[in-house]
Amino acid sequence: MTHATEGGSLIPTGSGVIDAEHSSILDLLSAMTAGGPVGLAELTALSHEVAEHFATETVEMAVLATDRRERHEQAHRSYLASIDALVGTAERGAPVTSDDANRLMLWFIVHSNTADTELVEAARRAGDEPPMISMDEWLDGLDEADRDALRS
Repeated sequence: MTHATEGGSLIPTGSGVIDAEHSSILDLLSAMTAGGPVGLAELTALSHEVAEHFATETVEMAVLATDRRERHEQAHRSYLASIDALVGTAERGAPVTSDDANRLMLWFIVHSNTADTELVEAARRAGDEPPMISMDEWLDGLDEADRDALRS
C-alpha cells in the first residue's frame, strides 16, 4: 500500500532501515521543494544523507545479479553527481530553485518505488531458506500406521 508523504508518495519497501532512510531523504527534499531558493546547507545535508543511504543499499545489493547490481549502483552514482552539481552551483552563488529540487525528488520517488522495492524483495527471497526437517522429526510426525509401514 502506498502512503502519502509531503511532496510525494513512497511505497514501503519492507525494510525498516531503508524505509526510515527514505523518509529522512524525502523530508529533506520536501523542504527543498516548498518554494524559494535552495541553499547550500540543504544540498550538502541531502548529499550526505543520500550517500549514507546508498551505502546501506550497497550491502543489500550483494544478492542481486551482477548486471542488475551494476545498473543500480550506476543509478546511485548518477543521482549523487546530480546533487553534487547543484552543490557546485550553490557554492558559486548561482540560484538552485525548487524546480531543481523537484527533479531530484521525482527521481528519488521513482527509484525508491521501483528499484529499491525490488532490491528489498530480492534480499528477502535470498534470505529465505526452504523449510528443513530432520529425519527424526519427520519420523516422529508420522502416525503409528505409517511408521509400521516403513518398517515392513
